[in-house]
Amino acid sequence: MNGRWASVLAGVLILAAGCEREAPPGPATSTSEPPSRDIVAVTPIPMQEGMSRKPAFEWKLPKRLAQATLVSFLLAEAGTGEEPVTDESKQRRIATVTGLDASSPEAFNPWDPPGGCVVTGEIVRMSQLPPRTWYRWRVRAVSAGTGDHKDFYFRTGEISVVPGE
Repeated sequence: MNGRWASVLAGVLILAAGCEREAPPGPATSTSEPPSRDIVAVTPIPMQEGMSRKPAFEWKLPKRLAQATLVSFLLAEAGTGEEPVTDESKQRRIATVTGLDASSPEAFNPWDPPGGCVVTGEIVRMSQLPPRTWYRWRVRAVSAGTGDHKDFYFRTGEISVVPGE
């Protein structure tokens, strides 16, 4: 029986010798995805439907805006149809936020705003957003010599997150 195991072991070693070894982990190759040059939405995911009626927002700034000296946020109602209204003149602005660069340059929660930012608009009197409504949210960031803004859309769901409403 020892001879049989020796034969099996020899066969495995022969087969293994012909197999390519996996390359050790190393730095990313040129085929990996390059870092984004745009502001990227983390949550809500762009065009996501059924979002909480009390969302918190999160985004990533590209490297060129990492040391932003101005970060602002805007939230506007964009209709109740099957698709959002993309004409900004037909949207209703409900929140404008400035001063996020010092307190929270990559996130904002309208119902628990960070200290140091200024929140204006109807959002300050709202306990949650209306149901089944599209919203546009915009992040604007300015850094030395460069700046950018990006718009994203989402739609709220029907479930109330505030008891009694």
